[in-house]
Amino acid sequence: MSIARHHAEWLSLVEVSGPFLSMPVLLRVFPQGLDAHDAEVSRGVRRALEEWQDNQQGLRPDPAIHTAWVRFVLREVLGFPDELLASGPAIPESLRATVAEHGEILRPDLVILRSGQSARLLVQVVPPAQDLDKPLRDHRWKASPATRMAELLRGAGVRLGLLTNGERWMLVHAQPGETAGFSSWYASLWLDEPVTLRAFRSLLGVARLYGVADPDTLEALLTESAGG
Repeated sequence: MSIARHHAEWLSLVEVSGPFLSMPVLLRVFPQGLDAHDAEVSRGVRRALEEWQDNQQGLRPDPAIHTAWVRFVLREVLGFPDELLASGPAIPESLRATVAEHGEILRPDLVILRSGQSARLLVQVVPPAQDLDKPLRDHRWKASPATRMAELLRGAGVRLGLLTNGERWMLVHAQPGETAGFSSWYASLWLDEPVTLRAFRSLLGVARLYGVADPDTLEALLTESAGG
């Protein structure tokens, strides 16, 4: 299989709305294809996903297991160590967006930090039954979690966000005055189509955000794709 076909294959399995990565950029930064398949990570995903699914489909879903699944993906799948994960009082007060006309203040649930404690990636977690494209329940502002994340990113001055209900994992990238992009992976598809898990890890993993030169970070790749 050619490298272009390889990239076209996984792109066809990712749900994209708005701007995303272009084929020329993918061929430049991944000339040999995505990062290699990791069998150990896949086995861990299968165990953790099955535990989460069994619990959420039961009579009494446990919010703690939902939270544990999300943190498993951030730590074990994407590779972010605890020292880069901020939650609760550790999240800087500046990471917020005020929607004055609706009387709401948007804040992230978790933050992936960069050196110096500034934010690199904002994370929002919603209940498993919440559709990321449907209005958030019991809120005055009838906007979807996806719309809210884009608004939060613009207000907080952070480029990248990750939004999830446990099954769907949506990368949101937004900047003031520009069209937001939304790209979704599905956890159940990670096992049936392993190339989607490889793409998720290749683009959002700790190595892409922290282990490459500035022109090859995810933010830079999105900017380069938009300019092409």
